[in-house]
Amino acid sequence: MTTQTALALTEIGKPLEIITLPIPESSKLNENEIIIKVTAAGLAPLDQKLRDKNIFNIGARLPAVIGGDIVGTVVEKGPKVDFPIGTRVFSQTLFNLPRGGGLQEYTIINSLYTAEVPARVSDEEAALYPINAVTSAMALFSPPGFGLPFPGTPESESFDYASQKVAIIGGGSNTGKLAIQFARLAGIGTIITIASASGAALLKSIGATHVIARQDSDIEEQVRSIVGDELLYVYDTFNMGDFSLGVSLLSNSKKGTFIHNTNGQPDDKILARKAGGVEHRHIQGFSHFIPQFGQMFWKQFPLWLDSGKISPMNYKVIDGLDGVKVNLALDTYKEGRGGDRYHVRIK
Repeated sequence: MTTQTALALTEIGKPLEIITLPIPESSKLNENEIIIKVTAAGLAPLDQKLRDKNIFNIGARLPAVIGGDIVGTVVEKGPKVDFPIGTRVFSQTLFNLPRGGGLQEYTIINSLYTAEVPARVSDEEAALYPINAVTSAMALFSPPGFGLPFPGTPESESFDYASQKVAIIGGGSNTGKLAIQFARLAGIGTIITIASASGAALLKSIGATHVIARQDSDIEEQVRSIVGDELLYVYDTFNMGDFSLGVSLLSNSKKGTFIHNTNGQPDDKILARKAGGVEHRHIQGFSHFIPQFGQMFWKQFPLWLDSGKISPMNYKVIDGLDGVKVNLALDTYKEGRGGDRYHVRIK
């Protein structure tokens, strides 16, 4: 067998279509690459933007296979890959390969940013984590993020996590929920999240010390009643364009760091209030952007997952490469209806 079925993007702004593609050839693998038989692929809001918005200029490389969260079984591997044939693994898509996504029967992944799926975790659940978990861990624990020590490293042993204060905007998002759990796992003492009031109980159960309703008109006042003028770290997983809320929460007198998942700018009037200064940076959760961090993450995260320290989010499963159902799932992201994630079980 030399060909496979794929659900691919053939025109920007149009529904994904079933096409036939060649199966990757083992003779062309780089030393750290793996061919997997895909068993599950996660669909995220990023995939909807790839389909409809031409982000990363994906339209220049059509047809493209999306689905960035990938789970599967090792069938071929490069000479420096340690995973045995048949190992169940999860990983991120290789964004340099336009046909590297999970909505196909076979694909190539990079073993340096891959881990074995813990036995207690299903393939469909494993598809929740690769991009979102890397993004949130990078926001908290990498130099381009807050730069807090990565838990379990020598630097973390003497670090005073308990005195740290963070605010996470969009705590109800998947990246937000993971950021809350990573902050709790590290031992951060004050974890404020801004989210829908309806999700407060859940967010507190996974680690938030305070939940502020995103509909409230006095969010900044509520935050300052909790931390005074001492908040140095704000992570916005949700807003796009105007970052005034997140920056407003930071200390006025001390230098603060604002990390965001999307593009935008804070209002100049808000920035002018920050005598201590503000650093704000866009985080893109691709493991290979910071190779040392990415490799460290993929060694540690499966241990956290296997220990039960990470709680799964809700998701719905689509059976097979069903173009109608997958496109409808992406449309729910486009329409901002939120709710559960969708994962595709590849038969």
